[in-house]
Amino acid sequence: MAKLLFRLGRWSYNFKWRVIITWLILLVGVAAAALSLQKPFTSQFAISGTPAINATAMLVENFPDQPNPVKAAGVNLVFKAPDGETLEDPDNYEAVNDVIKHLEDNLAMTGTERFGNPVDVSPKQTETIIQMETEMGLPQETAEADAANVALLTDDKRIGYTTFNFDSPSSFEVKQSDRDIVTEAMEIGREAGLQVEAGGAGFGDPIQVKTTSEIIGLVVAFFVLIFTFGSLVAAGMPVISAVIGVGIGALLIVLATHWVELTDVTPVLAVMIGLAVGIDYALFILSRYRQERQRMSGPEAAGMAVGTAGSSVVFAGFTVFTALAALTIARIEFLTWMGLAAAVTVLIAVLVALTLIPAMLGVVGDRAFAGKVPGVAGNPARGKRLGKDLTKNSMGRRWVNFVRRVPALVMAVVVLFLGILSAPVLGMELALPSDSTSNKDTTQRKSADLIAEGFGEGVNSPFLVVVDAHSVNPEATVLQPYMAAQEGTDPVTAASQSSFLYAVNELNQVSGVKHAQLVSANDDNTAAQILITPTTGPDDQYTVAVAEALRAQGEQIQDSTGSEIGLTGLTAVQMDITEALEGAMPLYLAVVVGLAIVLLLLVFRSIMVPVVAGLGFLLSVGASFGVTVLVWQEGLFGLVNTPGPLLSFLPIFLIGVTFGLAMDYQVFLVTRMKEQYTALGGEEYSGGVHKAVERSTVEGFVQGARVVTAAAVIMIVVFVAFIDQPLPFIQIFGFALGISVFFDAFFIRMALVPATMFIMGRATWWMPKWLDKILPDLDVEGSALEKEYDAKLEAQAAHTESMQKVSS
Repeated sequence: MAKLLFRLGRWSYNFKWRVIITWLILLVGVAAAALSLQKPFTSQFAISGTPAINATAMLVENFPDQPNPVKAAGVNLVFKAPDGETLEDPDNYEAVNDVIKHLEDNLAMTGTERFGNPVDVSPKQTETIIQMETEMGLPQETAEADAANVALLTDDKRIGYTTFNFDSPSSFEVKQSDRDIVTEAMEIGREAGLQVEAGGAGFGDPIQVKTTSEIIGLVVAFFVLIFTFGSLVAAGMPVISAVIGVGIGALLIVLATHWVELTDVTPVLAVMIGLAVGIDYALFILSRYRQERQRMSGPEAAGMAVGTAGSSVVFAGFTVFTALAALTIARIEFLTWMGLAAAVTVLIAVLVALTLIPAMLGVVGDRAFAGKVPGVAGNPARGKRLGKDLTKNSMGRRWVNFVRRVPALVMAVVVLFLGILSAPVLGMELALPSDSTSNKDTTQRKSADLIAEGFGEGVNSPFLVVVDAHSVNPEATVLQPYMAAQEGTDPVTAASQSSFLYAVNELNQVSGVKHAQLVSANDDNTAAQILITPTTGPDDQYTVAVAEALRAQGEQIQDSTGSEIGLTGLTAVQMDITEALEGAMPLYLAVVVGLAIVLLLLVFRSIMVPVVAGLGFLLSVGASFGVTVLVWQEGLFGLVNTPGPLLSFLPIFLIGVTFGLAMDYQVFLVTRMKEQYTALGGEEYSGGVHKAVERSTVEGFVQGARVVTAAAVIMIVVFVAFIDQPLPFIQIFGFALGISVFFDAFFIRMALVPATMFIMGRATWWMPKWLDKILPDLDVEGSALEKEYDAKLEAQAAHTESMQKVSS
């Protein structure tokens, strides 16, 4: 592979304009296709095959005239009167009417059964429910409780709400102009002195990606590259290549929406990861080119850089690609597409780094490291002729020599420190985005808080139980008391209605259920909907237990009556997704760690190096999870104003990304050590004062630490810059990825890895001979390529010398 990449790098250098023009044409072409064929992104995280989705299908089948509750673009509009006033006061009453009228006059709506001024609608609804249910033979007390449970106005008349649906196929297809109308209506009420807030699936914040995050990341990366290369020209090339690569990747994701439904967070995560790895990969190749250019011509140096560092880039990129693509293991559609989108972006970043960097080097030629900054990266300071030698007494050399002197202490500190930080993971809570978990400053969160204040937390997390009575057993013992009260009714119909009433009664007995009530039956009385209002909100872990208890009770009802029972609703769907993600985590983690060990075994031909790398990865991931829990879930030091459960798919996605990036640093750092060890041949060095492992670890670390440090800093800054984004889950991703890279690069790769090498000694590179024979030789560090090139130079020198002797 190294030889093939050598030829690719040299060709890209020599045919620079072909390469550059090809990438630019590809960028423009993908942009044109994306803009022509793109479709909207979705804000829903739905998956097929879960119990809630199956129940939703049952609901749609039995109630074809009603909207799908999972896709419905519903809106809750909440009103609160000022202190000491009520919504019934004339001025407040008229203000609410003005809000309602503005919506009626300007907005197309569906699902308006409960739409209107809650002062008027709530008592009418209460009267209708009581009358209807008493006529059905239900006790007055039950009818009144049912009416109170769905009331739209609080007893003190201070808080009320109304509901409707946007006239849109789904919540992610709501037009911004329709959202603007709702916002205008809210302002009418606010100007009149009311607090008016809006939430619901249809009024979720559309994805807004602030370009400042990318700009901040690129600017800081540029300055880090200046300190790495000491050159303005060299600092600009990785940034340019990363922007082109990420641009193509992001546009391909936009284009993919024409055929695949993608969540709106997909392109954000792909850009975040693609930008980070794109700059890093270009940095590694450019750094190696600088080293090789001291002894080779431009084309040869570009080829050697791509053949050596580029081999590591290919392996690292393949590792990241595989880790992201392996998210398909979870069998969750939106997560699969997120992983594949990010994986494709990484793949493009690798191809751009391998070809566009040498092409740009071919354009600038000997000016590749022009625009030198005095006193930086070994450049001489102003007024001095010689610069600083970065290898003799660098910070990296001082650090690795310190680790060599006390390796056991360093290892103990790292393991204990990261282990302690991992402890909060045991209390990690997961959920999907909802109004209740939105930022406290948003109207969505305020609407949920107002509803919880006036009507209880459970109103924000309703469940819907579907009872399909097509297979009901009229002879069921539990139904006989209910059927006896329906004399004169057809036995099948009586059995169906009895199963509905029995289900309501049984579900009301479940702990954590505030109220269960029959809200609808289809025209032929073969199916019914039961609204379940829990006592807790959607972000409360107890609500999950309530859902599990409801399903268990549903199974009992099925066994007793023969009717089919399903639990659905947006809350149930989200909980199923969370449960599926948690279930997939152990398998995915096993695959990722196993993959790491196998790949590193092939690369380094060592037993212990992969084992240490895998265990170190687990430590860094655990610590990053722990700190993320402390800050974003527990609200440590008040650093975030809206602590709450973490995003359900954050752990599994973070594992995939962190694994890939961890292997990047492992490969780039340890390949340098392996190069040195191979050059020393495993023999004792300098009379046994330094063994080969110690010497190779020190020298390899010195050669790779500066570049790896720069790469890690760039990646951390790119990720942390996304904390500036408006949506909380993007902020959490940026923070978690940034802290994860920090722990892995600086604690694991630069401390734990060299410490364990010093402790293990020659065992570091031990491998059974039988295993060494059967494993393919990947030569990721490009040793064979360098030996071949050195042999070529020696042959040329010998030929030149012989020709000189002949001529003399």
